[in-house]
Amino acid sequence: MNMKTFFLATFLAASVSTLAAETLPPIACNLKALTAQQRKELAERGGPVISAITASRELSDGYAFRIDPAKASVVEIAEWLELWRLCCLFYEFQIDLHAADATVWLSVKGRPGVKEYIPIDVPKLAAKIHAKIQK
Repeated sequence: MNMKTFFLATFLAASVSTLAAETLPPIACNLKALTAQQRKELAERGGPVISAITASRELSDGYAFRIDPAKASVVEIAEWLELWRLCCLFYEFQIDLHAADATVWLSVKGRPGVKEYIPIDVPKLAAKIHAKIQK
């Protein structure tokens, strides 16, 4: 590889990296992205899922919550997340279903700054982070 090609490749890589950083959504929810009905459904669907949390653990980039599948199904969790993601584009959600012991874990995480925003965005979820949860 000659120097001209090397510098061109380096420039292109830096440009792509800068472009990707500039296109990240802000760490702020946009409730206007939801209709009035969807905002109502977001609250209605989130309540039972949050109530079904039996444990939590801190992750480097967010939190994971164990959800009692007898109180909130994987489908109910996914329906809540489907609405939540419409107004909060910066979150990364992950549902882990462990077939052997039927445990369900929901991870809410993202890039730097997202972890600190979770308690601000969903105070009821924050209460599950800091409280000792009874099984």
